[in-house]
Amino acid sequence: MQTRHTGNESVGHAQPPSFLATILHPILHREGSLPPGQYPAPAVEKPRSAPGLILLCLLLLLSACHKKVAVEEVRPVRSVIVDPTPDTNGEVVTGQVSAHQSINLAFRLPGKVVERSVSAGSVVRAGDVLARLDDTVPQQTLRTALAENATAKAALEQAAPLKQRAAALLPVEAISRNDYDDAVRRYKTAQDQVQATQAQVRVAQEQLGYTRLMAPEDGIVTDRLVEAGEVVAAGQPVLRMAAGGGLDGQFDMPEALAQSRLTVGMTMKVCLDAAPATCAPAAIYEIAPDTDPLTRTYHTKALLRATRDMMPLGAVVTGHLSISSAPTVHLPPAALATQDGKPAVWIVAPDTLRVSQRPVTIARYATDDVVIASGLHAGDRVVTAGVQALYPQEKVSLLDEADVRP
Repeated sequence: MQTRHTGNESVGHAQPPSFLATILHPILHREGSLPPGQYPAPAVEKPRSAPGLILLCLLLLLSACHKKVAVEEVRPVRSVIVDPTPDTNGEVVTGQVSAHQSINLAFRLPGKVVERSVSAGSVVRAGDVLARLDDTVPQQTLRTALAENATAKAALEQAAPLKQRAAALLPVEAISRNDYDDAVRRYKTAQDQVQATQAQVRVAQEQLGYTRLMAPEDGIVTDRLVEAGEVVAAGQPVLRMAAGGGLDGQFDMPEALAQSRLTVGMTMKVCLDAAPATCAPAAIYEIAPDTDPLTRTYHTKALLRATRDMMPLGAVVTGHLSISSAPTVHLPPAALATQDGKPAVWIVAPDTLRVSQRPVTIARYATDDVVIASGLHAGDRVVTAGVQALYPQEKVSLLDEADVRP
């Protein structure tokens, strides 16, 4: 085949037309049609016709496209049906064993401690001497009181016969009325002096007795606060003693438990932490009216029905409270969402299977679930998995059609 050159352009053998050229050729060339199987030789198109061809191609391509019908997305979720049940899990708190009655022992007098005969852990009986002060000054005071009492008694012995003699001489007018009255007055003064000195002797004896610290009742010494050789003030604690055989369980109750469901007289089971099988019943008899400034908990005491051999002083114990409460709803933590910064859950409509948010009130957060106080009703279906990707009125499918109870 011959070729014709025009400048730098060349036309070669005729190539088979493209699909687009086959469609556009009848439109662009209306002079006539060529016989089947023959195609016009491609020619160089003028630059001014390129935009029209491009636009026409785009129109044809767009007309060939088919619009797809939008299909609503259905999101699979897991859910549970709300069934309020009584909260029977109870509460477990940690505390320690202490004496039911603890006494701080102190001297009534100031002085120097010269003897301490007991230590922490010593078992004592009522009347046992536990410690002793230097009694030099009380001893001297007692001797002075005894001497003054002896002088007063001697004066009374001298005044008694003088009064009797004056009483015998007055009727015969052997003495004057003034002398008689003077004898009687001396006698009464001697009597009063004897009584006063006797009181001083008793006080001195008591002061001497106060130099010895004695156990007021049977018990066990739990702590010693001073040592021999120290000078103490009157009333300064020297020893601490657990009196009697009663035991207490002391617990620090959280604020939510102490204010809402804890009452005096409530019973609980107390077990040793080191030996959980060793348990004893206890009755709460004291709840602090104010919280501890550091822990913000309420100090609570319960009287244990146990002996010291069973539960020693200072042992760590656990208190188990069985508190009956109104039926509550338990949900897994994954079911919670937020609405305007507040807790909420997604509810599935039973007829349309579309979801909507509902605000709820949280009673408390447990270890593996959340207790709902209000906002849900029996029979509501709550989404428990996939809540992060939901939006209002979205259609869902249930992965667990069985009535799974929370």
